[in-house]
Order: sequence, then structure tokens, then C-alpha cells
Amino acid sequence: MPLYSPEQEIGHGGMGAVYKIQENGRTVAVKMMSNQVTCHELYRTMFNSEVNALKNMNHPSVVKIIGEPYGDSEGNLYIKMEYIPGVTIQQYVTEHGPYSEKDAVVLMCKILDAMSYVHSTHNVHRDIKPSNIMLKPDGEICIIDFGIAKDMKTHTGLTIGTQVGTHNYMSPEQVGALSIDYRTDIYSLACLLYYMVTGQDAVRKGMGNYATQVAILNDDFPHPKDLNPDISDAFQGVILKAADKDMRKRYQTCSAFKQALLDMGGGGQGTKVLKPTLTIGRNDNCDIVVESDYVSGHHATIEWVEGTTGGRSYLRYTDRSTNGTGIDGRYVHNESYNIDYGGGSVASLPTVYLAGRSDFLLDWNEVIRILEIKGALFHQVLPPTPPISVEEKLGIGMSILCFLFPIVGWVLGYVWRESSPVKSKRAVLLGTVGFVIGFCLNIIVSL
Repeated sequence: MPLYSPEQEIGHGGMGAVYKIQENGRTVAVKMMSNQVTCHELYRTMFNSEVNALKNMNHPSVVKIIGEPYGDSEGNLYIKMEYIPGVTIQQYVTEHGPYSEKDAVVLMCKILDAMSYVHSTHNVHRDIKPSNIMLKPDGEICIIDFGIAKDMKTHTGLTIGTQVGTHNYMSPEQVGALSIDYRTDIYSLACLLYYMVTGQDAVRKGMGNYATQVAILNDDFPHPKDLNPDISDAFQGVILKAADKDMRKRYQTCSAFKQALLDMGGGGQGTKVLKPTLTIGRNDNCDIVVESDYVSGHHATIEWVEGTTGGRSYLRYTDRSTNGTGIDGRYVHNESYNIDYGGGSVASLPTVYLAGRSDFLLDWNEVIRILEIKGALFHQVLPPTPPISVEEKLGIGMSILCFLFPIVGWVLGYVWRESSPVKSKRAVLLGTVGFVIGFCLNIIVSL
């Protein structure tokens, strides 16, 4: 018998179950892989794949593993993870119907930010689908079920020649059991976005696995406007590009996918253009958590504002606290403060004290790291290239002469060797003399 009772079960599948338990005063989720599948090496490898993937990740929108995996005397394997309250996208759409284009873009940008982070850890999820994206009560998302995630830095032998994934969300390269990379998740994310705005899978269930695979490989990707005419042509175009059968023609990164959604300019639906934003405060759902009663629950936000054509990009710090923030000695309270930053060293950024206290100094390195994960495209400011000095120009010229003069002399010496031996000897002599003179001059210039 499993360690946990049926009353604690919150999910069940062919490979095991998920239980909700109380441990040390907090709620955790325990994922069990049944002994009916752990006897197969492939499934044990998948179990370990999830453990290893989650151990290397730390992101508010990626489920976290707790402790080490363990097993019972009957061969069942267990992983403890944080419990994520809320519903999946599949449950939400089933109950409320499809999302509007505007709401779908807002939600998908959050998912793409999280997936950008996953890919930055060199992992491919390989099983993106509506039931693997949780919607938290605070409006944020969480990606779950990394059971078939692949570490792109290793070669397990389980990619080429092996099909893994949920059949009607698999990319063409997964169906063909070919080599996969991050663009495999891009295809599945396009299928997810199609589902969000239509309420139906792009490749329908019920056809059987073989028929599903044939459809993925041979049929045109369906147009979401056929089911939801309210979405814009631009929005549909983004989905179709992301779902291109040729992975080279898809968006190559999640950031590019997200930018395409933001660049639609509203797409006829008033699509909200999102800006990468992080939150700071005492609450656990903040991006930067400061555990102190001096700091408000949601003390402040920092937003990356990309400059329009000819304009400068900047960071917008907005204080939302009860006791304010000190920025380079200025008191900021319930107002915004624009900070010039286009990239480069964080040393140029102001000193920020939360609640005006020196023990709550804002870590700009952490701020920039999080904003980059969320899609901020900082432009590295490089110093201008210094002009080449007269001495450097002379050295470059001498180096060229040192190389060319002897080569020309020696080549002519070889060419004239039969027809004019005298000229040949002179050419070789001049080439050698030129080499010695050029070599000596370069030494003198470098002193």
C-alpha cells in the first residue's frame, strides 16, 4: 500500500498519484510513481529527470522540490514538492470558456517568462499542455510536471528514437523521435495558446495515437480564427509561426515569442503591452522577499520601460508602502521615480533603502537578474573604441612590410631561378634584408 491514504489524493494518473499532506505546519504535495511502472528503467529515469531538473531551478513560476526523493518497501517512489493552490488552465477553460485575446496575451507572457527561465537552466520541459500550467489565486502562474524534462547539457539516449510527451501536444520532431531542443517547447506553447483562445486542442483527442501523429506530421496547423473569429489576424499569425512544422522557422526563443505578442500593437483587441516588472515586499509572492515588519507587504515595484524610437530606456521605481523609500537621499512615498539605465554596470544605479533603513539596501544585481528573466532587453553600453595612435599605426605598417617585403623577394627569387639566376639571387637577398630591417624597426617602435 502507498504511504498516503486515498483521502489525501488530489490527482491520479497511469504512472501514480499526487497527495496533499500537512508537514511541519505547512501544506506540501507528494508525487508518487507507482511500483507498477518503477520496475521499468525508462520510468525510473523519468522520475530522476524531474528530480534533477527541479533541483536546479528557483523561480516563482516553477514548482519547487522539497528535500530528497524517497521510496517505500513496495517499490513506490516519492517526491515532495510545494503545494500550488488554484486550478489548471484546462480546468479554468472547461469551467469559464476560452480566454479573450487580450487576457490570453497577458497570461501567455507570464508563461513565456517562466519558460525563458527554464530554458536558461538548459532544460526542455517536453510536456507543455493546459493541465501542466497552474493558475494561482493571486493571478500568477506555475509550471508543473517536469517528469520528462530533458537536460540539454547531457545526452541520456532518450531523445533520438524515443517518443516522449502528450500525443496531441507533441511537436513534429517529438513525433518523429528526432533530436529536440528548446524550440520543441515553443511548438507546444503555440498549441497551448491555441487552446486558451478556442477551448479546443489544435490536434483533437480521440483519433488514436497513430492518427494523431500522422495529423501532426502532415496536416496544416488549424487556424484559431475558424473557432474564434474575434481574435486578430496578427494574433493568429503569431500562433501559426510558433507552430511551424519546421523548427528553424518558429520563434527561436521564448523571449522572441513574447516580443511578437507585444509587438502586435493591440491586434484589434486592445492587447495590453506588458513591461517586465518585479515586486518587492514582505509577502511570499513577491519577486524579492524582505522578511521584516518595517517593509510593507507589497512595498514597491520596479518596471523596465523600453524606450520608443529615439527615446531612452529606463527603470521606473514605484513606492507603494506605508513608510516610503530612500533613493540617493531623496524620500519617495507612493510615487514613481525614473532611473536611467540602459545596461552595463549596476554601479551607476542609485542607492535604494527600503523603508529608509540602511539594513534594507536594495540589491541591484538581483533586480537586473530577475528583470532579464522576465524579458527585459537591456542594451549593453560599450565604451567607444579609442582611436589608433600614430605609434600603433606605424607598428601596424611595419608589421605589414615585415611580412610582405620578404615574401615578394623570395617568391620572385623562386620564379627567376631558371630564367635569370642573377635576378633570382638579388631578389632573395633583398627579401632577406627587408625581413631583417622590418623586424628591427618593429622592435625599436615597440620600445
